[in-house]
Amino acid sequence: MFSVLLFLLASTRSEPFPPGYHDRPGFSDDGTHVIIRTALWDDFNGGKAPVEQVLIPNEDGSFAYQYARQSRATRMYHATYCWFHQMYPEDSTSSGPGTYGGWSCGRSTEHPPAPPA
Repeated sequence: MFSVLLFLLASTRSEPFPPGYHDRPGFSDDGTHVIIRTALWDDFNGGKAPVEQVLIPNEDGSFAYQYARQSRATRMYHATYCWFHQMYPEDSTSSGPGTYGGWSCGRSTEHPPAPPA
């Protein structure tokens, strides 16, 4: 199985978030400090839709994205995004100056993805 990060927005750290992106601090049900990042993503119909990602800050400044920690709506969006590329959603880590977010998808030749429900 191989993993592909299909979409990653990046720019220099001195630049502000692109329009439609913003963060708010929060805590998960288990008490973990998280960042809830809202961003505008493709709505698969030529427009944009706001999607929230729950990100866990790491000590090195990167963010961990865990599929299981996401809201149902975010999991459905991620699964649909990957399904369009014949892949499955995966956990990921985003790092680097100005990294805003992304969707990690993996492909398995043994079990092709089923369409989202």
